[in-house]
Amino acid sequence: MEDKSTLALGYKATAISTASDILLAIAKFIAGTLGNSSALIADAVHSVTDLATDAVSFISLKVSHLEPDEDHPYGHGKAETIGTAIIGIIVMAVGAGIMWEEQKHFMGTGQITPPTSIAVWGAAVSLVIKEFLFVYTLRVGNKARSESVIANAWHHRSDSLSSLAALVGIGGAMMGYRAMDPLAAVIVGLMILHMGGQIGWGAMQNLMDPGLGPEELMEIETIVAQTPGVVHYHGVRSRKAGRDTFVDIHIQVEPRISISEAHNIAETARHELKRKARHLTDAMIHIDAEDDTEGRLYRDRRAQVEKIVNDALADFPTLRLTDGVVIHYFLQRLVAEVTLDSGDNLNVSDAKAIAACIKERLFADGIITEVVVRHDLGRWKKEDRQ
Repeated sequence: MEDKSTLALGYKATAISTASDILLAIAKFIAGTLGNSSALIADAVHSVTDLATDAVSFISLKVSHLEPDEDHPYGHGKAETIGTAIIGIIVMAVGAGIMWEEQKHFMGTGQITPPTSIAVWGAAVSLVIKEFLFVYTLRVGNKARSESVIANAWHHRSDSLSSLAALVGIGGAMMGYRAMDPLAAVIVGLMILHMGGQIGWGAMQNLMDPGLGPEELMEIETIVAQTPGVVHYHGVRSRKAGRDTFVDIHIQVEPRISISEAHNIAETARHELKRKARHLTDAMIHIDAEDDTEGRLYRDRRAQVEKIVNDALADFPTLRLTDGVVIHYFLQRLVAEVTLDSGDNLNVSDAKAIAACIKERLFADGIITEVVVRHDLGRWKKEDRQ
């Protein structure tokens, strides 16, 4: 539901931007032409490029909200980052084009005609509208966590600043400093080029999967530490993929609990992270029985341990393994747990004596470092009571 509402906000902001850019581009071009202002015409061209960035913003916003699929199991969040990079390239190209066009006035190949008051009004109206669009679109972009909408907002800010530069240039030209107008156009081009570079550079950084900030990581670690059953945690890694955020973390649980209980603790931590952490898309949680940051990999496999256990039980034909062998791989210990069914043939004293004998045989190979022997006294299910 939240995704749909934020997507609708993004669409609305983009639609408002598009309508405003069309009207402003036409108005500024007419005012710049009638008012003899190359700076305002350059500003109008800038508004035309806003239409292209609006289109990129709309498409990337739509694609980024598509559900994960077989080819994109982590979703399409980076579509917005790609869209932001395209916006940056478009903005830079426009800035360079304006500068190239205006340099002819300083090379003596163009004729400078003083602007009129029409150009002043055109630049002033554009400045006010574009600043409003910047504030509105930035607020929506932050709320929707949309890179492309935020990039579009900053493009509006570059428009408002370029309108300000055009206004100053037009005013200076009307006061007799005719070179001020084309100079303002060049300044507009520089500002646009700089803004495009900033947008593109930010997108490039985001394509490299940056991690979360200290405050966001602290929030995640606090949630994990407060999850019942988590003894400790380490190895926290995070990455941003466009509008999506993913976290990998190792949690330590009590070493002798069952796999299903450990899995339940991990799923509880994952559920709490997705419920409480701001803007977290998903979490991958690895379960550890102890702190294994400097752990070792045991080369002794199950088949080898089972052979040792079976050889140790060979002289006790009345005993039967009921649950196979449960193996615990700890940092400096390999623990084997065996549960035996002896029927009704043994008393407690005999059972302890046999268990002691089996333990000594299991230790003989030097592989198993700890042994737990249990005698199975029976198993019952709830329905057996009926």
